[in-house]
Amino acid sequence: MQKEEFIREVMVHKQKLFRFALSYLGQAEEASDVVQDVLLRLWETRAKLLALRSIEAWSMTLVRNSCLDRLKRSEHKLRVYSPAADYLRQQPDQGSNPAQALLQKETEALISAALDQLPEKQRAAFQLRDVQGYSYLEISEILSIDMNQVKVNIFRARKALREALTKSRES
Repeated sequence: MQKEEFIREVMVHKQKLFRFALSYLGQAEEASDVVQDVLLRLWETRAKLLALRSIEAWSMTLVRNSCLDRLKRSEHKLRVYSPAADYLRQQPDQGSNPAQALLQKETEALISAALDQLPEKQRAAFQLRDVQGYSYLEISEILSIDMNQVKVNIFRARKALREALTKSRES
């Protein structure tokens, strides 16, 4: 694999890899370091990449494993980064309604807390499917689990989030 082909086949996924690493680590600097390490490893093994069915899925798997290794070494808790929550926070105040702004902040905090309570595979599957839009097959390859288990993890994550939101509205 030559430089141009590497750029065309691997580097196009750099932003997805970064968002995925950020969803695990919660810090842009650490996520960037992980992505750079993974890209370097991919470059060093570029001759073998063309034999893979999905370079993107393999890259995501490497990012996931690197993030988990980094978290084990530093004993950080997994964090979920949500581009949707970032988008909502960056939106201008739509009418300067303090009650609505407070409700939005409380909802964001509730969702973040509920996501933090999910097991790692549920959190990762949810992030890949509902935030980044990967297919079940791609998630199965990235997380190295059966497709049925992917569906179960996503179902359970959504159910837990729904229950957390319902419980907060009732109280």
